[in-house]
Amino acid sequence: MTNCVIFDFETMSTDRVNGVVLNMALLVFDESKYISDPYTYMELVEQCKLIKFDVAEQVEKYKRAICKDTLAWWGNQSKEAQKQLRPSADDVSIEKLYDFWMDNTVNYNIQKVYSRGNTFDPIFFDYILEQTGFNHSDAVKHWTVRDTRSTIEGMAWGHDIKNSFVPEGLEEHFVAHDPRHDIAMDVMRMQTLAQALEG
Repeated sequence: MTNCVIFDFETMSTDRVNGVVLNMALLVFDESKYISDPYTYMELVEQCKLIKFDVAEQVEKYKRAICKDTLAWWGNQSKEAQKQLRPSADDVSIEKLYDFWMDNTVNYNIQKVYSRGNTFDPIFFDYILEQTGFNHSDAVKHWTVRDTRSTIEGMAWGHDIKNSFVPEGLEEHFVAHDPRHDIAMDVMRMQTLAQALEG
């Protein structure tokens, strides 16, 4: 068993230190299942855990900022993805991020921590934990950190396959920029390539 976790933020800024975050999804998965007991896409989406954050509190209490360019970018995304922008009764303080992470990872022997790129989501994670009084190294050990773009491109070396490819048959199910779908799709990409390499 190779327990991994993958996570993704949706944000309202590209400022990784002071930008507003909308939500975060995470998914614990087992790489050894790629061949022996493959995941289905919707199984992965349904297993994702999601936390949605209070935007107003981030701006008022923590002086985090919304970027106009990012807000304009959201205006060009799908209606399904834009639903994340709406405030809801389930929105919580960014102070809950640490507990959310620990509650969903502490019972697993996490060997790898994936994100789409190590210069974006992990930086948001670090600074939010620091700003809310937590130590990042208590949540993530630095030697476990990986990124899926590099992994996918490494697995596909020598072939004309983009790291953003969507495996056949999943196009109609994928909601880009919904963090649950984004992380589930990256796991499916890695699983698809692992199966191809095995064959």
